[in-house]
Amino acid sequence: MIQGLDLLFLEVNSLEESVAFYEGVLGMEVESINASAEPPMAKLRAGGLKITLAQHLETMLRRGRGVHFFIGVSDVDEYYDQLIERGADILPPVDEGWGGRFITLEDPDKYRYFFVTWK
Repeated sequence: MIQGLDLLFLEVNSLEESVAFYEGVLGMEVESINASAEPPMAKLRAGGLKITLAQHLETMLRRGRGVHFFIGVSDVDEYYDQLIERGADILPPVDEGWGGRFITLEDPDKYRYFFVTWK
């Protein structure tokens, strides 16, 4: 029986650039970085969400397409303000007919995140 999303495992082009985005822009906590592993990896966390980043250059052409992540936030307007303060290039929150107010942001590898406050 499915209990929920436990982990996102993302292949990235540059571990350093991706960690800078997830930590510096999104505000996630870095749990560990192992640049000497094969492949180089980093583990990050935000609340119950865990993300593992693995540097895999050979999968660059197929990555990020058709995948969208919806991440719940307590106040999307407040989170938007935090992202702007951290230097994110992002449009203001919008309301959609499907029941949420959200902002959209892409990471350095074009993975698309929707940060949403559900109504």
